[in-house]
Amino acid sequence: MSCWTRFKQARLLLALPLLISMSAVVPSCFAQTCLDDLPVMRPDSRFVANRDGTVIDRTTGLMWKQCTEGLSGVGCVVGDALPFKWKWAVRQGRDAVFAGYSDWRLPDQTELSSLLQRRCYGLDIDAVNFPNTPPDRFWSSTPSSYYPGSAWTLHFGHGAVDYGTRRDSAYVRLVRDHL
Repeated sequence: MSCWTRFKQARLLLALPLLISMSAVVPSCFAQTCLDDLPVMRPDSRFVANRDGTVIDRTTGLMWKQCTEGLSGVGCVVGDALPFKWKWAVRQGRDAVFAGYSDWRLPDQTELSSLLQRRCYGLDIDAVNFPNTPPDRFWSSTPSSYYPGSAWTLHFGHGAVDYGTRRDSAYVRLVRDHL
């Protein structure tokens, strides 16, 4: 059901003075455009999954590790996704050797946001090419200029871009330049 349909149904159920309370009934309609009613074409054709556990993004020219750090194997089902403090997330990228490459790094805010698929419900990332992704915050390498000692994060559960202090923990997906 589309956001607009849910909004119209909720409007019929609530009196006009209660319009403010409607935001609790259909909050996603006011926050974003919903794409849940559109046919889902998965996997996204811009991504090419390789047999070595990497994914190439044809649009950006980046190569991503298919699994969140801590996970491995087909479908990213071996192990546990590991949250890291920001300092250790940056180090994890710098020290990683995977699929024959040693130039992995933590993505910047723009690179990480390029993986975002705007949905109203569920995971905001291509779950076929990036399986078993926790619907939670992921670190970027971009420090927040507004809040000293913090860095930008992206939440793949609802698509929010926020910042985390360097004492907070978040998940990590590593990237490297491919082209």
